[in-house]
Amino acid sequence: MNTLFRSFGVQPAQTQRPSSVLAALVSCAALVGFTQVLPAQVTFSDDFADGNDSGWERYDALAPVGMNATYSFPSGGYRIQTTYLGGSAQLTGRSGSVQPDIYTDFYVAVDVVAWNDNVPQSLGLLARIGTPGLGSTAGYAFTWDRGNTNSQTSGDVDISRLDNEAPTGITVTGSDAIRFQPGRTYRMVFLGKGAALEGRVYELPDIKTPLVVVQGTDPSVTPYLSGKNGLVVFDNSQGQNQTDATFDNYYASDIEPPQLTLVDYSFGDYAVSWPEGNQFILQGASTLAPNGWEDLAPTSTTAGTHFYDFTPGTTPGQRFFRLVRR
Repeated sequence: MNTLFRSFGVQPAQTQRPSSVLAALVSCAALVGFTQVLPAQVTFSDDFADGNDSGWERYDALAPVGMNATYSFPSGGYRIQTTYLGGSAQLTGRSGSVQPDIYTDFYVAVDVVAWNDNVPQSLGLLARIGTPGLGSTAGYAFTWDRGNTNSQTSGDVDISRLDNEAPTGITVTGSDAIRFQPGRTYRMVFLGKGAALEGRVYELPDIKTPLVVVQGTDPSVTPYLSGKNGLVVFDNSQGQNQTDATFDNYYASDIEPPQLTLVDYSFGDYAVSWPEGNQFILQGASTLAPNGWEDLAPTSTTAGTHFYDFTPGTTPGQRFFRLVRR
């Protein structure tokens, strides 16, 4: 069972010590541990800490013509590169990697931790991909395009339909302009339900307020309705064939994980809240031991939101909460 881990523990106010994972999101006197668990058959995650991409299918599009991409794992990330070869200017450098699991509805996220900012390129996420390969890749992509200028403000995001590797931009609503600043880390999120598609970009550590949200619908009478998800880099220089991006913390599911939120009532009383629905149940524990979790019923429901009220007490300790898919 894969876990999307978001953790901070419950302690008395006088010993408040925010976890480094979510310190920027905590603005209350208690710390609460949140985890979210979904079944393995619809959920996949990889932080590449093992230094390999075992289980991935490399989309090395130009390998058949001798322009092999390079895959490496610096500092626990997943770096994908293509380079220029003499006489190959007519070929567009591109590569990526996909997971073999097939999705219809999808939620895919990845952190972009490094990239060559001197290279005009697009980078990001693939979804519902079929037949990945030279002249055959079909599906969708959500990418950030650095642009072809040295401007510190150029850049935007795109949602594209891929037909035999040829991208066609899908008209989107929402502002698509964003510049990835070197030295910062961004989370890209791509969602799809039927022909409706959505892309988001967050700047970490804030995973609650996106910098960009774009939405579009594939206008084709034959949208791609299922396929594999993964990562992509694409040369936008019209000849250099260079791409270079490093990803981390890849996550894919058939549903967007709901968020647990800490509510501070003051005077030592707290609640955790989460969206109302039948797919997830709340569990709580005093430790992260595998067998220490118990189901918790909401104490109230208001305007489509569940609440579970609790009081940590005066004894130092911690509480952890997680949403588990039924």
